[in-house]
Amino acid sequence: VTGLFFVRTALLQTILSWIGSKANIFEKQMVREIASLIRDTDRHGKARIVDINEGEETPEMLKVLGPMTELGESTPEEDTKADRSNSAHLHKVSDATGSMTMTKVSEKCPLDRDLLVRDDCFILDNGANGKIFVWKGSGANAEEKREALKMADNFIQQMNYDRMKTQVEILPQGRETIMFKQFFKNWN
Repeated sequence: VTGLFFVRTALLQTILSWIGSKANIFEKQMVREIASLIRDTDRHGKARIVDINEGEETPEMLKVLGPMTELGESTPEEDTKADRSNSAHLHKVSDATGSMTMTKVSEKCPLDRDLLVRDDCFILDNGANGKIFVWKGSGANAEEKREALKMADNFIQQMNYDRMKTQVEILPQGRETIMFKQFFKNWN
């Protein structure tokens, strides 16, 4: 179990990244990357990140959140389910071949940011978590931008995701959310 907590004082904004004693390497890295993204995008670089390990909680943190409760042990099944929900597959939507196609680009997280090409659109499938992202490159043509949304809707059907529980988020290049960026390494 890991988490992010925000503490605001009069002159200082602090992002506390709490790391559970049994967090795996992927979870530790992910919480650090998300904390950095929050600092760099939401706080415009004007926050300090403090890593706090379980059992080393600061009085400032406990003042805001209250006393720590006992955390139950997770099972291997819960860890596997959490790992699946943190995975994502990236698909490219392009008409560069003369017809509109969707091709799988990668299914290994964290993804390389360089996979997002400005002249195309992409669908990031995090359907296990109820989320589909449609990224629209600034150089993509109007037809690719229109078709990417239609393909995302068809994708939900093909993958047998629950339409009522799967959210589609549209992200123009340069307007990416922290939730989207978390699937990519080295996003500054």
